[in-house]
Amino acid sequence: MVYGFIVCAGNQSRFKSDTPKALVDIKGKTLLNRNIAAMSPYCDRIFVVCSILNESKFIEKTFLPGEKMVIESGKGSGDAVWQALENLNIKEGDTCYVQWGDSMQRGNIYQLLKDSYKGKTLIPCTLEENPDYEVFPDGVGGVRVNFSEFNEPVNKPGYQGFSLYYCDAYTLKFCLREFHNAIMTEDEEYNHKHDNEMVFLDVFNETKLPAEVLEVRGYKEFYFKTLEQLEEGIQQLKDEDLQ
Repeated sequence: MVYGFIVCAGNQSRFKSDTPKALVDIKGKTLLNRNIAAMSPYCDRIFVVCSILNESKFIEKTFLPGEKMVIESGKGSGDAVWQALENLNIKEGDTCYVQWGDSMQRGNIYQLLKDSYKGKTLIPCTLEENPDYEVFPDGVGGVRVNFSEFNEPVNKPGYQGFSLYYCDAYTLKFCLREFHNAIMTEDEEYNHKHDNEMVFLDVFNETKLPAEVLEVRGYKEFYFKTLEQLEEGIQQLKDEDLQ
């Protein structure tokens, strides 16, 4: 079974709009419906993971040709993905795509991930001069992620990852559970550089989740955090980007 998860469970603190980021209009279609359509040929089931806060907005403003999973998290993307996996009967051999709702993949990246998959989590990356973080092999079959300070670039060339992963769903579920149990208590939240969120990429540093970098040359994803970035990105999109 191949699952697809589009994570839209954030509280939109940086996106000053009544419309959830996943439901913004991208040249006549919502970003969410574009993502579902692009992911559908590669998945048996697709889940939109949304927060309780945004549930009514999803229901009122868009038809979901996938399945909806409502969670209450507030601890970051790693916790949202973990809860989604815990709600399903994940079996050994199942795989999954994990994608963020404020991004849109272009080209054949889904097929490339599936074709390149060899039992590890694949992190597609491009090499950039000033990345938000570096992803590099740890020498024992996994990867490490070197985050910059919040909103500050790393000062040397490194990898910039897409908002998309492909991996063994069973192993990911186990590692996220271990990650959750190791760093979360009833009285304390995980202290991470990025606004104390339980960031999904941290799981690679805190567990033995097998992962590897898939470097993709000449690829750019559509991604935004603010209304200004959204408007700028839409202006730059070409018709071939939306196929």
